[in-house]
Amino acid sequence: MSLVAFCSDFGLSDPFVAEVKLALRRHGPADLRVLDITHEIAPGAVAAGRWVCARIWPQLPAGAVLLAVVDPGVGSERPAVAAAAGGRFFVGPGNGLFTGLAAEPDLQVVRLVRREPPLAHLAGTTFDGRDLFAPAAARLAAGQPLRDLGTPASAAELGDAPPEAPCAVVWIDRFGNLITNLCRDSAAGRRLAAGATLMVAGRPVRGPIQAYADAAAGELVWYWGSGGTMEIARAGASAAAQLSARTGLVISLPVP
Repeated sequence: MSLVAFCSDFGLSDPFVAEVKLALRRHGPADLRVLDITHEIAPGAVAAGRWVCARIWPQLPAGAVLLAVVDPGVGSERPAVAAAAGGRFFVGPGNGLFTGLAAEPDLQVVRLVRREPPLAHLAGTTFDGRDLFAPAAARLAAGQPLRDLGTPASAAELGDAPPEAPCAVVWIDRFGNLITNLCRDSAAGRRLAAGATLMVAGRPVRGPIQAYADAAAGELVWYWGSGGTMEIARAGASAAAQLSARTGLVISLPVP
């Protein structure tokens, strides 16, 4: 079975996700399966898309293709790329979505070449997800070699990730939990292991807890989440609403 895992900022109110899936079916193998990761990334939120990709790809089976489309620069000179690393494949814009792959020792990158025009009644330069990325992902899923999809490129074509704060909110889930980029095994994470009360938006946040049941009703707490990074929750309610938090919020850590 061939697998393409697909994430985007398209949402589900428009036909765009369906159009990409139809393009995958047109160009892919008969046994192609498409796994929807999420299509609720905020419009143009490359940093959030990068977090989704980094969390998901190590869990994909060998040979799977991760198709990620968060592409505010569509139609511009930004690179369109496909890559291979860690036994998986990656397709999307070279705008920073895949910069985490640069540390993979077996990384290979190509700059995509547009192989065919879209369907006869479709035209334009604003839907590379359907017209460029989906055909490339489908061909990889069908077993076509990466080198056949474009011209060899360096890791620089994956794009630059902007500098990140040591602890910043990168995602807010549907429960209102704040997911940060602070890894448990980082130097700062190890310093917090013994426990610390953080101040976020002027409110104390106790932690680390082991389970939500360890918090009193309405209490703000932090813990190491299922993705290996620090998260902030409010027991029985939304931490994001309580703190008026948005992605990008920088959380101050205790000075060692």
